[in-house]
Formats: sequence, structure tokens, C-alpha cells
Amino acid sequence: MNISKEVKVGILGIIGLVLLYYGFNFLKGTDIFSSTREYKLTFKDVMGLEVSNTVSYNGVQVGRVASVTPNYEKDEVDVVVALKKEVTVTDQSEMILADDGLVGGKILVLKINPGQPLAANSLIKSKVQPSLLGSVTEALDPTMQKVDSLMSNLISLVVEFKHSGDALKVLLASATQTTTGLNGIVASNSKNLNTITGNAAQLTADLNRVVKDLDTQLKPILANANKFTDSLSTIQLASTMNKLDATIGEFQGIVAEINNGKGTIGKLTSNDSLYTNLNNTAESLNKLMVDLKENPKRYVHFSLFGRK
Repeated sequence: MNISKEVKVGILGIIGLVLLYYGFNFLKGTDIFSSTREYKLTFKDVMGLEVSNTVSYNGVQVGRVASVTPNYEKDEVDVVVALKKEVTVTDQSEMILADDGLVGGKILVLKINPGQPLAANSLIKSKVQPSLLGSVTEALDPTMQKVDSLMSNLISLVVEFKHSGDALKVLLASATQTTTGLNGIVASNSKNLNTITGNAAQLTADLNRVVKDLDTQLKPILANANKFTDSLSTIQLASTMNKLDATIGEFQGIVAEINNGKGTIGKLTSNDSLYTNLNNTAESLNKLMVDLKENPKRYVHFSLFGRK
């Protein structure tokens, strides 16, 4: 039986279409050798969930992700999963979006809770499990803030230390320059310093000799002072007071004679005529002095060529 080329091409085309269909479904995660039921899910963010990702139940794969479609009107993502028919989903079941390992992709974890059986193409409750990396990051966030603050303080400390180091360098340079200048001054004035030191030593020696001489001279003086003090202590105070009383009595007698008009001083104090005469004499003398100043020619004649 001869088969024309056209028939052969048609058969190959049909086989290719069948393989393409089943291959596409396989890539979508649909098990082509077992029957499945599809269910719907919605997420605000699928965080990288892709078609054919695994749907697991207690660590066992029970299905795959059939489609992931953005819903722009509701600002969410619609997901369809294909589950094996033997999996009984209830209306209280949940589908959890979780991490597939630490560095893996995303998987859906089915959690079946007691409830009424859920028909195919129904909406399963969904929620997102915090990623392990996100949990670690959240736990480390306070620590990272402290580390950042510590680094900022460390940087500030390093900057301040750098500024302090610069200031210290300037200070050391100034100290070195000052030391050099002092060394130069000392070197240039070493002779003067030696002379001053020698003079100071000589002055000290002279002072020591003077002190010794003064000590030798002061000892007799101090001894005489002690003797004088002892002599003063032996004076009879009673006889001295008697002599003083006698002197005071004589002075009182003189004052009494003056008051009685005796003697020159007494007459001067008690006789008005003597006072009047003295006063007149003083007044005449004043007039004479005034006239002498006003008319000196009356009393003194002087000429370079002699009197004519």
C-alpha cells in the first residue's frame, strides 16, 4: 500500500500538534497522565512565583502552578493551581505562598482544615508566609542600626583623631623649633652663663664669709645687750619714781610763781604795761620796715663814683 507524501505530511503534522499540546501542558505543570482539578488563588504580590512551581502538602508534591495572571483592575495577581483528584480541598483550607529553601524560588503549601468539600475552580483562601530572608533581615534590622550608629561614631572618632594628629604634629614641630632655638641661645651664651655661674659661686662664698664675720661681731654685742638688760632690771624703781615726783613738784612751784607775777615771765603774763610797751615797739618796728621798703634812699646812699 503506497501512502502519498501528502498523507505522510498530514500524519506528521497531527503527531506534532499532539506533542506540542502535551508538551505545553507539561511545561505548564499539568500532569498529562493523571486527571487533576483546578482551583483559583489571589495574591497582592506573588514575589516571583512562576508557572509549574510546586504545590506541596506536608512536604509531598500534590500539584503544580497552572497559571499566573496579573489582574490590573483589582491590582492583584490571579493564580490557578492544578491539584491531583485524590486531594480533597475544603472551604476552610488555605494555600500559603512560601520560600522553597533559603536561596530557592517560591512554592505553594496547601493546608487542609476541617470543613465542607470545595468544588473545582473555586477560590481557596491564600496568605503569604514571611520569607526567611525577610525574617532574618527584620531580626537583624535593630542590630544593623546599632552597627551603623557605631560605624558613624567610629568614623567621627577617626576624623577627630586625624585632626588631633595634625595638631600634635604642629605642636611637635613647634616644640622641636623651640628646643633648637633654646639650644642655640644656650650655645651662644654659654660663656656668659659660665661667668654668671662663677660670679654666683663667688657671691655665695663672700656671703658665707660675711655671715661668719657678723656672727663673730654680733656675739659680743648680744652679750653686752644681755648685760644691759640685766642692769636695767636691777635699777631701783622706787627711787626713780621719788626723783620724778620731786621734779614735778619743782615745776609746779615755777608755774605758781608765774601765776603770781614773779619773774620776767610772771610780769609778762600779769602786767599789761609791759605787754603794751612790747606791742607798741613791735608796731613801730613794722612801720619802720614799711618805710624802709618804700623809701630806701632815705636810709642808704650808694654810688659807683663816690658821693658828690
